[in-house]
Amino acid sequence: MAHPLLSTIAEQLGPSIDSEFSLIANVDEEVRKLESKLPTVQAILNDAEKRQVKEETVKLWLEKLKDVYNKINNVLNEKKEKEEEEEKAENSTAKRRK
Repeated sequence: MAHPLLSTIAEQLGPSIDSEFSLIANVDEEVRKLESKLPTVQAILNDAEKRQVKEETVKLWLEKLKDVYNKINNVLNEKKEKEEEEEKAENSTAKRRK
């Protein structure tokens, strides 16, 4: 009796589950892209800091770029910290089960 019910539930949830996995995979890929671009952004910031003394527009642009860089860096750090906390929790749960 339960078998047809489970099949129906699986058919209805299947697309939603696939969609969720795709979203998670896309987030991880976007994070990797951001992480790979941060060193380049840092190099641009360093170069722009040298020029800001001479050019007011560079100074304004530099402030905006620094703000964006810091926000991205904070998000990546928060994600890393959350993953580390989740890993510790999983390890702690596994140790308690033994």
